[in-house]
Amino acid sequence: MKTKSTFRDILSLVSFTGITLSTLLSFVGCDNKDYSNDSPFDNVVYLDAAKLKDVSNFTFNRTIETGQQIISAQLARPAANDINVGIKVAPSLVDVYNARLGANYAMLDAKYYKLSAQQTVIPQGKITSDPVTIDFLSLTDLDIDASYLLPVTIDQVSDGMNILSGSQSICYIVRRSSAITTAVSLKNNYFKVPGFEAGSPTADVVNNMTQLTFEAIIRVNDFKGSGAIAKEISTIMGIEQYCLFRIGDAGFPAQQLQFSCQENKFPNADNSKLLQPNEWYHVAVVYDTEKKTAVMYVDGREQSSIEDYGTGEPVNLGMQKPGDFMFKIGHSYGEPDDMGRQLDGEICEVRVWNVARSQQEIFDNMYNIEDPTNTPGLQAYWKFNEGEGDIAKDYTGHGNDAQAYAKATWPAGIEVTQKNKE
Repeated sequence: MKTKSTFRDILSLVSFTGITLSTLLSFVGCDNKDYSNDSPFDNVVYLDAAKLKDVSNFTFNRTIETGQQIISAQLARPAANDINVGIKVAPSLVDVYNARLGANYAMLDAKYYKLSAQQTVIPQGKITSDPVTIDFLSLTDLDIDASYLLPVTIDQVSDGMNILSGSQSICYIVRRSSAITTAVSLKNNYFKVPGFEAGSPTADVVNNMTQLTFEAIIRVNDFKGSGAIAKEISTIMGIEQYCLFRIGDAGFPAQQLQFSCQENKFPNADNSKLLQPNEWYHVAVVYDTEKKTAVMYVDGREQSSIEDYGTGEPVNLGMQKPGDFMFKIGHSYGEPDDMGRQLDGEICEVRVWNVARSQQEIFDNMYNIEDPTNTPGLQAYWKFNEGEGDIAKDYTGHGNDAQAYAKATWPAGIEVTQKNKE
């Protein structure tokens, strides 16, 4: 086994000229020249997961029991024979990574992981080995919000093949987080609720509501769009031209929350109340139709309030018909392919209540409802914690699952910032 330095010298020059390792390897991989006896540099083996960076976060929700990461060995170019690659967990690297990270994380105990193999093969004429799976086990036994290190490295290779030292190892920072770690992307997508259709037996749970609370956790990547999809509105949830919780409006700041219900809108435009892109927010609006009051909250704190609001009539969300004027999450109006009012970002913890939640109740329970089937007033609750598929379960037990308009995307690396910790 050899660790090659001359190749790293080439990479330093490449880095100086602005070309990435990935670009360099792609160039070599696409070159049709036979380099078996005439190579621009010696061949090297490395871990695919460490090609761009050798530290990776593996963060998961506190309820997750198992997980998985997959790695492979790769060559810069095909070899004339099979290359055997040994892969192992390397506790000796913990101190090295802690020094780099400025941390003091413990090594993940062996009972929490298992490698599917300790050796893999890059076949003759290929550049990628069979995958090696790292299975994580019994994760609910780990301490919440504690971080652990799991360094995995190429141990040895056959036939004197060189190892690219900078991409020889990958270190996983393993953390069982108390935060939410799953959300769905609403970019070019939205969710509808078939059970809210007029006449559905499950629609009555959101009809004749004299009090209403909408809640959601959102992160908006782009409020305004550009070109053909430029927009003024980012929809959170509700029914167009009836009862809608959104961000922006015509002649209104594109980054300010707005509630439009029964032909009344609030609050007034205020550039001091703008949401920022790429930041997680818990947002809520509380509407009492009888008192004719409405209050808006951001991260559990009052942002805006109004009196003498609305018509005094109860709210009926279970009145949707297929088309524009139906209850949606992430979109409100236009043809099915018109995403001009969609929310370009991620969403989770979407809730509909038939009670006026207090500021303290909202603040205390921004990130979870412990017993949703037995929580008075909770009429619909989509956690968006599935992580896959096109259906979001209604956790109230009322059966009003939400369905994606298009194939749903569940971004990796989600960790919602908790803002109600002491």
